[in-house]
Amino acid sequence: MIELKTNHIYQGDCLEILKGLPSNSVDLIFADPPYNMQLKKELYRPNNTKLMA
Repeated sequence: MIELKTNHIYQGDCLEILKGLPSNSVDLIFADPPYNMQLKKELYRPNNTKLMA
């Protein structure tokens, strides 16, 4: 089990980190996948639908 600190941001394998959390102790989990929203050209999803920024 991982020793976790209060008010700390963790980066890593979420499934491993979540195993170290006590029940009912999470208010927010922020995931930041690479959506490439900074691109200046059109962006399409894998199903070829256009992403509207």
